[in-house]
Amino acid sequence: MENETEFNDWYRITQGDEKAFMRLYETHYQALYSFGFRVYPDKDLIKDTIQEVFFELWAKRTELSVVQNPKAYLATFLKRKILKELEKKYISLSPEHIQSLVFERSYEDLLIEQQTDSASRDQLKKSLERLTPGQLEIIRLKYYEQLDYEQIAEQLQLQPRTVYNKVSEALKTLRLHLKVLSSLLFFLF
Repeated sequence: MENETEFNDWYRITQGDEKAFMRLYETHYQALYSFGFRVYPDKDLIKDTIQEVFFELWAKRTELSVVQNPKAYLATFLKRKILKELEKKYISLSPEHIQSLVFERSYEDLLIEQQTDSASRDQLKKSLERLTPGQLEIIRLKYYEQLDYEQIAEQLQLQPRTVYNKVSEALKTLRLHLKVLSSLLFFLF
């Protein structure tokens, strides 16, 4: 259902519908930011590049072709723009070397980096290791990709209630493990 709405919004954008454009921006900004940060970890570069992507999209709206998956289109567009920005920034480097600067980090790495002190990073890393691959995937989809339960259910071919239960189980596991680690560290120090 959401893909149909996005598809319709995409068509409306080609017709100059500003509200559809703003919906597209608001719907995808956070996911694009997260994706861009996985590609190259420079917050300011990512924010500026996302703005450029949407600026160009609006400027060329009448030339846009039909896109079935706007999210994938935007992510590809963003990655290409990041590479171009890096080429400008590192003009003396070869394209191969610039490509080596670009990498996609895992969801787990991003969560760990968001923690400020090493003890918290270690605790979170150990807690994430306690999750099953399935739980980790659902947590990634829910909190990193910001999909709702129905979207996750559709993507993983599960019932929405099953997804809800799996998210709940994963969060309980994380809370319990973090609580145990915090208690252990408290007594050790």
